[in-house]
Formats: sequence, C-alpha cells, structure tokens
Amino acid sequence: MDIENKNRVSVEDMRACYAERFPYAPNNQRIGRFAKQIGFRLTKQMVKGQIISFYIKDDISK
Repeated sequence: MDIENKNRVSVEDMRACYAERFPYAPNNQRIGRFAKQIGFRLTKQMVKGQIISFYIKDDISK
C-alpha cells in the first residue's frame, strides 16, 4: 500500500500500512509515531454528530 502519495489517509489504512512494514503489533502510539515519521498528523472532525479520525499530510495542514 502506497500512502505517501495521498493527502488524506484513514486510520485503518495507516494501521494496515504499519502492519505491512513492521513485525510489531500495531497500537495507537506506534501508528502515531509511524505517521509522524512519514509526514502525517492525526485530525479529528465531527460529521453528522459523530467524530471521525483520519491522517492528513502535515505540510498541507498548516
């Protein structure tokens, strides 16, 4: 899975990418550190009364 070319990635896709690259069990802290290393940051947004989480590229989020 090539997520470096995307601007927005779901949490599930980031978890799957981490599981492909590392032999460790994915948890929220490891996924967050991995996302930060490749230039993403976690964003939360409320849509129709529910909060959804996703990762966006850090350079376009500023």
